[in-house]
Amino acid sequence: MSRRLLASALALSLGLTPVAPPGAQALNLPEMGDPSQAYFGSDEERRMGLEMMRQLRQRGMVLDDAQLTAYLNSIGQSIVTYADQNGVPFTFFAVRSAGINAFALPHNFIGINAGLILATEREDELAGVIAHEIAHVSQKHIVRAIADMKRMAIPLAAAMVASAALAAASKQAGQAAMVGSMAAGAQHQINFTRANEQEADRIGMRLLAKAGFDPRGMSDFFAKLERQAGGSSDQIPEMLLTHPRPERRAADTQDRIEAPPTTRRAAPRDRKAYDLAKARARVLVADDVRGSLKELEVRLAKGDGGSEAAARYARALALRQTARYDEAQQQIAQLLRNDPDRLAYRIEAAELALVKGDAAEGWRQFEEARALYPDDFVLAMHYGRALATQGDPRRALRVLQPHLSRHPNDPSLYASYAQAAQRGGDMAATHATMAEYHYLNGELLPAIEQLEMGLRSAGLSPNQQAQLRARLKQLRAEAIAQNLPVSKRDSP
Repeated sequence: MSRRLLASALALSLGLTPVAPPGAQALNLPEMGDPSQAYFGSDEERRMGLEMMRQLRQRGMVLDDAQLTAYLNSIGQSIVTYADQNGVPFTFFAVRSAGINAFALPHNFIGINAGLILATEREDELAGVIAHEIAHVSQKHIVRAIADMKRMAIPLAAAMVASAALAAASKQAGQAAMVGSMAAGAQHQINFTRANEQEADRIGMRLLAKAGFDPRGMSDFFAKLERQAGGSSDQIPEMLLTHPRPERRAADTQDRIEAPPTTRRAAPRDRKAYDLAKARARVLVADDVRGSLKELEVRLAKGDGGSEAAARYARALALRQTARYDEAQQQIAQLLRNDPDRLAYRIEAAELALVKGDAAEGWRQFEEARALYPDDFVLAMHYGRALATQGDPRRALRVLQPHLSRHPNDPSLYASYAQAAQRGGDMAATHATMAEYHYLNGELLPAIEQLEMGLRSAGLSPNQQAQLRARLKQLRAEAIAQNLPVSKRDSP
């Protein structure tokens, strides 16, 4: 089995079953003598993480929504502040899946399924799951798992990875696969998984409390999983489950809460932000938008839609997707009357005006929002994309450019900038930013090709040439180190 195939299998399995070798129980693992580093270095971890993200994107699993992504990062980054970090920024992203799951990948990528967001009832529950995944990363469960697998025979490692993936997709199939791989090595790996899950629960709760979230959110969510399982997890014996059983996790995490928290952060998080993120996720991943719209209308009519603002916002999004723009505008207008400075409403109002052909109103709405939130990344993404496709591409470049240095790991930002640069006639910037887009998606050779095309563009300034050549030299050196077929020349 090739390294790429093993990486693909790990992407499926590690999200559900991060594992580690014996001795990974300490809260602060020592750096000296770390056995994982002998088998899995930081460069390899980065390459594998990017490769996994590339495959997720190819399959349409990454939900590239600027607002939802920013919300998840607002939670994740507030928790990461209190975690043991390895010098690599954390990247939180939404996954287009109705499954109740979250997972950590190499190079500090953490995915959160839309289905998990919808399954929570309050932000502390969502934060609890995110803290659990952050703990997996901070305790090096991911890299230690891969290092441990590298020390094993590849066929056995592949069998365990495949059985874990099957268990995620179908418990009956997973049960058969697990029974078939009941070698001592398989049981050894499952035991490591359970230990790591328990450690991630324990450390995650501490991170939650330090970040100002209610640590009971984690135990509450596990209790909910227990109720939803309804005894179906009994199909697989507990000793073979790759995760502790939900009822046991709920009891364990509840026991670790020494006393109910008596104080919260000085500046509480915006509750409505959670409600709107959940509403947005519901519409974005709906298989039947018209069916969801009917359900929302019934709930609003009965007054049992939970947060009325969130239900009305979800209805506006669904109406827009079904091309009922006038009705969507009515919903947003009512929301703005009650909460005029809410950025999500202002963005929707601007985009609805543009889609209806009222450009003057659309640009006015965007400019008013920008006056309120001049440095907001989410607003810049929506405004920049609109300008690139329907307005002034050169203005789009000015809106997006400051964020290239602030968000250097966001491929969607580079794609939007490249689109604006192409429409604005700046081919050097087009190829340079498309190169970064491909690089961030783990596509090294296409990134090199973009830089080579950029150097062949007419009318390059000396500074542009120097920047393109320097970046090309860096990427070629990286490709050569990976034994990829590239020229060693500094320029085309």
